[in-house]
Amino acid sequence: MQDIRLTFNDLVIYFGIANTILGVLFGLFPLIVGLKTGNRKYAFIGFIGSLVGGFLLSVILAVPIALIFTILALRPTIVSDRTTEPSLPA
Repeated sequence: MQDIRLTFNDLVIYFGIANTILGVLFGLFPLIVGLKTGNRKYAFIGFIGSLVGGFLLSVILAVPIALIFTILALRPTIVSDRTTEPSLPA
């Protein structure tokens, strides 16, 4: 059997691919939760943030981003009605 030889560049590419896959997997949590609760903004920001964080620093950055945006997506949305003018006290 022949030995498998990897150059440093190959190793960096393989780690980048593996870290990006981990970022996608962790990013699915805020994406699914946000879409189910109606918080699309936090869903997509959490997914993209986990994807980029996974690529840059793997689990060290992807997990906190996914956790923060999952918690933000679970919060109820506040709908403000700005069509009416505020009334002045009499």
